[in-house]
Amino acid sequence: MSEIKTGSEQPTMVFHAPYPMDPHPTSASRLRPLRMREAFSQLGYRVLDASGTVKQRRAVLKRLRKFLRGGGKVDFLYSENSTQPNLLAGSLKEGVAPLVDYLIMREVARSGAKVGVFYRDIYWKFDLADSTGLYQRVKPLLHGLDMFGYRRNHVHLFVPSMKMASLLDARGLTCTALPPAGDRQQVAPLPQGPLTAVYVGGLGAHYNIESFMQALERTANVELELCTRKDQWEEYVRSHPQLPLSRIRVSHISAGQLANLYERSHIGVLAVDPSPYWEFATPVKLFEYLSYGRPIIATRPTHAAELVEQIGAGWVVDPTPEAIGQMLTHLRDNPQEVAAKAQAVSRAAKDHTWQARALTAANILTGKADNDS
Repeated sequence: MSEIKTGSEQPTMVFHAPYPMDPHPTSASRLRPLRMREAFSQLGYRVLDASGTVKQRRAVLKRLRKFLRGGGKVDFLYSENSTQPNLLAGSLKEGVAPLVDYLIMREVARSGAKVGVFYRDIYWKFDLADSTGLYQRVKPLLHGLDMFGYRRNHVHLFVPSMKMASLLDARGLTCTALPPAGDRQQVAPLPQGPLTAVYVGGLGAHYNIESFMQALERTANVELELCTRKDQWEEYVRSHPQLPLSRIRVSHISAGQLANLYERSHIGVLAVDPSPYWEFATPVKLFEYLSYGRPIIATRPTHAAELVEQIGAGWVVDPTPEAIGQMLTHLRDNPQEVAAKAQAVSRAAKDHTWQARALTAANILTGKADNDS
């Protein structure tokens, strides 16, 4: 953010992230902040960027303080936090600044504008039980310090789902669900050829698609477009020698390079094995599948499955190889049902864009809309 000038009649917001923005993100956690920053600009806001390295955020704080105390006005601050505590969100090689993010929010709050923070995840609550390392043990304390700062600044929390909010210690703070979204006008026609599913995401840990892979192995004439990290795929192949590799096309590409995968597919996959994490998780890929007009196979009991049913975005099945295999067989043999569902998904996708999410956040932070709690 260069020198901030006053006098503009354009509505102004501060976009904050405690890390540098990645113009070519390879993960959903870095795609969302990029899309949200773009969306606020598309809504007509003058976006004052308060993301970056520690050095860059220190400089932003100095300029923002001068701007606000010199009579400048902002409508609100919106922040996209990290899965890590703010103190550890960037590279430690660049140094640490324990208070810089708190003080950026403090300056805006003192000016009378509302501060909102999207609280991305609570992985750390689930990882803690499996780790005896000092780093994992310190994480809850650092996350608690972030939350203390949010309370001091009367932050409005945005969360992927209200189910997650119930697991988060957010006493005294208002919360609103602000799930992920998809880009606009990306719907692609369904391809010719055998039924092809697409899965974009991790393998193992919180992203266990073992039952789906077993179902794929047992179901003839169904193919898979798979995008995951190279190291995870290589390890998965080593531990699963029975995989039908001739029917799996693997890619290791960034989020901005996925169009061809969706164009070659008919349905999206959110068929994960059950875990406490999936009872509240709201994956970006769900809405990305929608944005390309791809209906989804989701497994219960997950929050993703509830959303698929609520939106009418696909099919929900039990998380077993048998149930998933039966559904794959049914869809393979009834392409007209896939086509009809794809048309319904394309219509529903218009309500789940990044611009729609940014408008919701802006309306809440400027008092134009009620919140959920």
